[in-house]
Amino acid sequence: MTNKQINAAHYWRNNGELIADVASLGFIKGKILDTTYGLGAFWGSYTPKELASNDLYTAADYSYNFTNFPSHWENKWDTTVFDPPYKLNGTPSQGQVDKAYGVHKKATLQERMDLIIAGAKECCRVTKDKGFILVKVQDQVSSGKMHFQTDAVSSALVELGAVKVAQMHFLRHPRPQPQGRKQVHPRSNFSTLMVFKK
Repeated sequence: MTNKQINAAHYWRNNGELIADVASLGFIKGKILDTTYGLGAFWGSYTPKELASNDLYTAADYSYNFTNFPSHWENKWDTTVFDPPYKLNGTPSQGQVDKAYGVHKKATLQERMDLIIAGAKECCRVTKDKGFILVKVQDQVSSGKMHFQTDAVSSALVELGAVKVAQMHFLRHPRPQPQGRKQVHPRSNFSTLMVFKK
């Protein structure tokens, strides 16, 4: 029998494969809430026994704004999974692609970051003590500056008492540098799934 090695950075074919590896490491357990379920792409390779879905835009078990779950959900879930609309695109320009990722409405960088932080904090609130909070974001360049979403989310959750226990980088092949634009920051060719323990 061969043991599969799971690395912190990898070219997973999709989010489902990433989540399956995260689950095999023991970071997904018990009653699980996918707070931004969408079409359920995270669960294509692994489906937990007690998975509850939440989404405002697609059919799901629940339809709550991920920044405002019911008060009685406090400490309810063993694992919460949060894949917020983290693309810092300002003005949407990719139609259905933007809509699929929840970034189809115009938002300032600060509004997008505030939304991510508010959602991460709400996930922490509804996660049981010793439970896991999974948050997927991407450090990226916007308006000529590097914005470290991983640092911002980590700071917010550590302030609430959570501890980061792992992070996995979902590598993508980089897009070419636009013609006529000088590159001043390294291109982020990966998103990051962070795992926190409450």
